[in-house]
Amino acid sequence: MKATYNDFLISNPNCSKFSSNQEAIAVFDFLNQDDNIIKMIDYCEMGKPALAACVSELEAFVDHFPHPALLLTDGFTRTVIGRMIKSILEPFGYRPTVQKSFPKTCNVKYFSSASCYSLTGSATMKIAKFVTEI
Repeated sequence: MKATYNDFLISNPNCSKFSSNQEAIAVFDFLNQDDNIIKMIDYCEMGKPALAACVSELEAFVDHFPHPALLLTDGFTRTVIGRMIKSILEPFGYRPTVQKSFPKTCNVKYFSSASCYSLTGSATMKIAKFVTEI
């Protein structure tokens, strides 16, 4: 089963201040969309930070919150987002391996680095890509 926001909170008790934060829940749901998971895993397989797969979209998504309580200028908030990604990728067997900086050419406003992941754990979920005739 895919990770849930509650799974994230249980595995990261120091993030409990976000337990009822609707924006944090929205960010988790954004990151936990199938297409974002697939892109993050693809980036992992290329040795790139998982967040690099959707960082621009994430920043734009958060920037459009009408009255933001979740600020990407806050270092702890950025760390929380990294922990969300860790929780989301864990069921697929991906574990963090190294932190890498984003290239200067990336269009990134708030993040300077993020974790890379490798398939090193046991998986309960998998990505299935295939071509089929319709």
